[in-house]
Amino acid sequence: MSVTKKDVEYIAALARIKIQKMTNWKSFTHQLNDILGYMDKLNELNTDNIEPLSHPVENINVFRDDI
Repeated sequence: MSVTKKDVEYIAALARIKIQKMTNWKSFTHQLNDILGYMDKLNELNTDNIEPLSHPVENINVFRDDI
């Protein structure tokens, strides 16, 4: 999937961002295409046997017992 100038205009409107200069459109288009390319690369990973995480680090209570 490739992001076009029209897509950037739509995303900017949703985010209520005003993009003034024409060069910013090219920059945002390029950055969004890079992000989507990276997401496509992540989608290639096999995650069939991976348990979903609610948090990447196990939380352990470090407080003392309430006495």
